[in-house]
Amino acid sequence: TIMNETQKINLEWLTRRTGDPFVDIGGIVLKILIRKKGANDVARLIEDTAKIYVTDWKAKLNAFFLNSTITQPAFKGDRKITETKKFFKALIEDNLPFEEGYCRILGERTKLFTGGRDNYILSGSGTFINFHHAFQRGLMLSKEALIRMFFVPLGCIQLSDKIALLYSNNEELIEYFIAENVQENSRRIATKIADGISRSEFKNPSSALFDFALRWIREANRSEVKNTELTLYHFTNFGASPEIVLHSFSAALFTFFSRVQHRTMKPEWDKFSHSYFHQKNADYQYETDSFKVTEKKEVSIHSYENFKGWRNMIYESLLEGRSILKPMLKWVSKKQHPLNLEIVKFYQIILQDMNEKTLQIIERLANYVLEDSSNIKKSLRNLQKPTKAYAFRHALRRLEERNLIEKNPEPLFSLEEYALELFPDGTYWQEIQDLLLIAIYQKMHEQKIWLDNEDLPLEETEEDTIN
Repeated sequence: TIMNETQKINLEWLTRRTGDPFVDIGGIVLKILIRKKGANDVARLIEDTAKIYVTDWKAKLNAFFLNSTITQPAFKGDRKITETKKFFKALIEDNLPFEEGYCRILGERTKLFTGGRDNYILSGSGTFINFHHAFQRGLMLSKEALIRMFFVPLGCIQLSDKIALLYSNNEELIEYFIAENVQENSRRIATKIADGISRSEFKNPSSALFDFALRWIREANRSEVKNTELTLYHFTNFGASPEIVLHSFSAALFTFFSRVQHRTMKPEWDKFSHSYFHQKNADYQYETDSFKVTEKKEVSIHSYENFKGWRNMIYESLLEGRSILKPMLKWVSKKQHPLNLEIVKFYQIILQDMNEKTLQIIERLANYVLEDSSNIKKSLRNLQKPTKAYAFRHALRRLEERNLIEKNPEPLFSLEEYALELFPDGTYWQEIQDLLLIAIYQKMHEQKIWLDNEDLPLEETEEDTIN
């Protein structure tokens, strides 16, 4: 075990992974600072960081710590730094009240100190002892866990009205983003433009998460993306209104999102998903993948770098597990734009757990519809008209009847495929309808078969499209 500060601090406990997002971020920041400074002088790192918080950031840490030595209104100017040094010196030298036991975070038996809202983000206040186990004064933690918490702000960013903290089961990914945040905060301090924690260009967490994921996919090998999850903790510990909201980018979504970055799918995925960014007075321009914004009769063009921070309903639906088949159908039919069928297949298999054989049957049906060019309009109308399950099943049976009349040697689907693949228990019939229509329209794009507007599906509201 490596110790320092006259054998009072366990350095391994200062940086090892614990599973607690806040403590782990603090540990990564410490690891970066130790590497940067080339020394393990924790007391000096605490002093240097306190100076940043007080001098450069004007003690604007209220979203992290309530009435701490930094944010306490009674302490003015340099006294905030002095009181911070005094607290951590006493903590390191065991001169604060403690008890022996197991640290709630590290799981190690050691001396435990009180963690409250002044030194541990989003914990309970000391006055509300019923918040803690066995009516303790607070969370009983090792000094190493409390020291790590002090460094958390350097690894975070301000996103809209709250603080954003990124966490992942992939250690390389999280170290990559924390190093970026530390570097950006350091750059702002060095150039004297810092008046607090660095602010994200994004206005909402969902768009920020997708941008983080995209940047990591570009940086990493595909093997490093597999089984990766990413969570954005959007929180504030401010005053009487502490709050935290979790936004999770699942491993399945990471896999899907990395797949659609392939050169054969990326252009069409980008245009589809980008069209759902939303801003007042903004119209999507398909050909240039940009937005035309009209304000007070002045027109400006916004590229991805300009609009990526806007709200995106496709991203929100993916994060919340809502289906995006309706927007896909509207894109290929009413808006008459192509969408690679591989994107739809990956979406259904990876994110909706659909059997690949079901998709093969749907594609077989789509191919059959397109074989007879004289009947395409009629077949489409019969397939998109039903609003009840029995009516859609009847439309599929009529296709099979036509197949028999034409004396084709193979059925479009067997009884087993009909019962177990197209309409198994738990399957929503409209999902099959949407997928079949998407497949038909996309194949029409590929074969350059065009319809008049009156032959297209009825217009839907934006709410219907998303839900």
